[in-house]
Amino acid sequence: MERISIRRAVANDADEAAAMFSAALKSMAFFPKLHSDEEDRLFVRRFIVEEETWIALRDGRVIGLACIEGDRLAHLYVDPTHHNRGAGTALLNRVKAERPTGFDLWTFQANTGARRFYERHGLTAVECTDGSRNEEQLPDVRYAWSGS
Repeated sequence: MERISIRRAVANDADEAAAMFSAALKSMAFFPKLHSDEEDRLFVRRFIVEEETWIALRDGRVIGLACIEGDRLAHLYVDPTHHNRGAGTALLNRVKAERPTGFDLWTFQANTGARRFYERHGLTAVECTDGSRNEEQLPDVRYAWSGS
């Protein structure tokens, strides 16, 4: 595994984190990108400032992020050029450390890579929906981690 550091995001990280976020969304063939890169930038800036957001860095560059809202992992994205190199695991481990009694998250049913990742790290699928409650209108699945 490459050397990855995790730290709490600050407002100055927003532009770089948003560029990574947009690249991650564009890399998912099943995902309908509904927002411009500028809208993504404003969205990421908001959740960095208002929520608990952690970033993964390699050589000082943002390569991933995890945003926790209450007991929900609202966002976990890794730069597609850094998939399968430890950043996602490092971020998920931080979330587990920050929420030791458990948390849940939603991902799309079509996101088989994310589903394998979460299952490999001890999360359990607890609910599936037809996607009518999400903006993208894609079938989704809720995962839960019950704590250590």
